[in-house]
Amino acid sequence: MEPVCEADAADNLLKLIRQLIVEEAYDGVKMLFYGPDPSKCAKNLHLMPAIAMDIYNEICFPSLNDEINSDDPELFDCSNELLKLLADYAPLEDLMLELMERIEESRSQAVFSAYIRALQVVLLRHGNQKPQALEWCLNSVFTRLQELPLPAYLSEGYDADQARLLEQDPKVEDLLAHYITVELFLEPLLTDVAVKDVPTGACQTFRDCSMSRRNILTCFLIQLLGKPLALLELSYVKKDMTVSYVQQIVKSLTEHVTQCIGDPYYLLGLVEKRARWQRKLDAAKGVFEMSSQNVFLIEEKLPLHALGMYYHALFVGNLLPPNAPKVYSSLFLLEAGIYLGAVLLEQTEPPLQFSGLRLIEHLVSELTVEIPEASLQMEVHKRFCMALCSIVGYSPQVPLRQLGLCVLRDYILSFGHSGKYFIIKNLLETLQHDGLMGYLSSMYKDLVNQALNQNETLPEVYHGAQFRSMLLLSVCCLPNDVKSDLLMNADRLNSALNIVRYFALRDTLNHTGFWNVMPEIEIKLLQPLGKALDFSLAHYKAYKDRVVNGQSASDDAMIKEQLNMLSMKITNSGVAGEGDSTMPDIGQKQKLEVLGSSITSLEQLLYLYLRTNECLEQSSRKRKQTEV
Repeated sequence: MEPVCEADAADNLLKLIRQLIVEEAYDGVKMLFYGPDPSKCAKNLHLMPAIAMDIYNEICFPSLNDEINSDDPELFDCSNELLKLLADYAPLEDLMLELMERIEESRSQAVFSAYIRALQVVLLRHGNQKPQALEWCLNSVFTRLQELPLPAYLSEGYDADQARLLEQDPKVEDLLAHYITVELFLEPLLTDVAVKDVPTGACQTFRDCSMSRRNILTCFLIQLLGKPLALLELSYVKKDMTVSYVQQIVKSLTEHVTQCIGDPYYLLGLVEKRARWQRKLDAAKGVFEMSSQNVFLIEEKLPLHALGMYYHALFVGNLLPPNAPKVYSSLFLLEAGIYLGAVLLEQTEPPLQFSGLRLIEHLVSELTVEIPEASLQMEVHKRFCMALCSIVGYSPQVPLRQLGLCVLRDYILSFGHSGKYFIIKNLLETLQHDGLMGYLSSMYKDLVNQALNQNETLPEVYHGAQFRSMLLLSVCCLPNDVKSDLLMNADRLNSALNIVRYFALRDTLNHTGFWNVMPEIEIKLLQPLGKALDFSLAHYKAYKDRVVNGQSASDDAMIKEQLNMLSMKITNSGVAGEGDSTMPDIGQKQKLEVLGSSITSLEQLLYLYLRTNECLEQSSRKRKQTEV
């Protein structure tokens, strides 16, 4: 066909398509390319490169929107099919840029699906050429997913009962529909990569981590496992729930990632490299994070929280393939997983924090050896412990705090004696949370008790100088001596008195050296605590009398402080909302209730104090009789 004639034929075809669209003969448009006469269809398809962008600009772009989809769905469907058809013939770069822009601007799943189908065709035409273009396109897709509106409670946290109804929320349904669309979009690309691209490591000594189609798709798939999909993860760990769409999507994405990288454990080795052995960036020398030749070391391409969700799916979701390598030790998996656990715990969204806890819980449960104390030299353990203790102490989600406490205990117990001692001692020296410090002190007491029951030589950390140091750190908890606020420190004081009482009764033979430390405990805890109890009880009872007589105005600041402390504890238990921190003015009845509660707490503390002194006296007499 002559060039002039071909141009005229293309122009005539464009006019015919326009006319058919105006006449709403949408089936006629379809027959031009998929009719019963193959020769005519082939001629029309041959003319498409010349008019593809004209069809897009004049027909597809104006028609692919929510208004047309609602008012004239047949026109929308016709334009959708035309767009997919012309994607095979239009100039790659021009159409690709248009599609990227439209995908980011789409505001409904139908429009998003129409443009992403065409983008799929464009990327298949690219083949393994220009992987950077593939990355740009996938970034546009992910940008759209991130911009989808979501219910506020996904970021604030939700319980198991709410999780059962999660997928019935219209916004969540829309998010899942987008994810399913993206999965369908990726399947031909992944198949094409599997067929045409040489598997990483198959023909070379070292794994190729450069910008290739396979690696870019791997990073994108892992990104999809991060936020916003990760915000739905709480429903995934409910054993009694039927298979949900979230589970299906997570399973499919995880399997695709594993298929791309081959060895599912491979990326764990890069986690420590990213977190511990970071490249020294130098803008003057042109050394930037994005300039790395290893795409897996760049946070923007492979966010660590998303990688954590991938390994959460593998381990907690039991999605490891049957042919996964068996050579990796459980200790390596835990030490690498702690980096990801810390990242997930540092996220602000409770679902991701839950996932971090579940991940570490699983890895600790799979340990076959003790974690060596030398491992604590890695900074990540401190980072992990502080993030975990922050959740245990201050999260408003009760189940999250409960699970966090179990994980903290199991994590500490996975070390040897020296490691346990080191962690507990350092946490007691750095934490400010009264209840958590009391729990750790009691945990050390239980460890000493276990060692005493074994009738063997006590490890060094449970007697002598190290025992003395830990004991004083555990029980000497009056920050301002006699003037300390006993109600504010009640949890830790109760724990301290119980520890002293326990060792007084249990270690009469002084195996630990407890009785050598008693003079210091007497001076630093028991004597000032006795005076503080007498003073506080007298003060609160006098204040109660003034309230009864209507003469308490000068002391009302104290009652407000007590109420604010109570409010903080209620909020921390997950009962109150965020707006409950400022307490209103209260009347006489409420004041008396608060004072009554405070006096009761002090009397309980006094009883424990007297009981502790009684046990000390009994054990002391018993020791003297034994010595005689």
